Amino acid sequence: MTKITTLIVDDEAPARGRLRTLLAAMPDIEIVGEAANGDDAIGAIGQLRPDLLFLDVQMPAPDGLAVLRAVRDEWLPCTIFTTAHAEHAVAAFELHAIDYLLKPYTKQRFADAVARARETIERRRGQNDARVDSLLKDATVPQAPVERFLVKTGERYIVVRAADIAWAESADNYVILHTPTGNHVLRRALTALEGELDHKKFFRTSRSALVNLDAVAEIQPMGAGEHVVILKGGARVPLTRGLREFQERIQTGR
Repeated sequence: MTKITTLIVDDEAPARGRLRTLLAAMPDIEIVGEAANGDDAIGAIGQLRPDLLFLDVQMPAPDGLAVLRAVRDEWLPCTIFTTAHAEHAVAAFELHAIDYLLKPYTKQRFADAVARARETIERRRGQNDARVDSLLKDATVPQAPVERFLVKTGERYIVVRAADIAWAESADNYVILHTPTGNHVLRRALTALEGELDHKKFFRTSRSALVNLDAVAEIQPMGAGEHVVILKGGARVPLTRGLREFQERIQTGR
């Protein structure tokens, strides 16, 4: 029997305990880990790459959806959301045929959700869950700026905080994230990354680069109407668009 590796994520210990108890009666389920917050969940998903994820929607930031946005280009498990609030994204879950458990849920409701997850995993084992990916791309689902990204480095995964990104540059279908601790390659188009970052903190300086406004030290003219942004770490990033807007954003922080 091929086990379904399972990760439980919930900020409430009793909720994690109930899931453990219910899953213990299912011989094909193997619980490989638990996480009590979004940060730990992001790291665990990258390290464990579970087949099945039980994910609390509402947790202290990063919440459930933010967790999935952080890992979506590396690994999106088959996900069963848990929530205590009927109005919280339930319509979106139903639209994308994603299972959710409304707390408190019955054993039968739980069993039905796991049965559907088994079918999905059997069809897509080793692949991202397309339903979850579709949910994350749904413009009607509220999206807070992504605060953390899961990045593969060699054989391991690390979490890069958005606040630690000094600037990012495009490299074909990837972006290079420049941070104080080194550079990291993220499987993301620069335009997609720009849409996920906080627009109050990041600015697109050119077709191929964006910078963290908090990392800017100065702007220097280069002649012929061109300018370069000097970052606090010494990096020089060309500014080929929106000089007036860039200056205003630096001055006002908006």
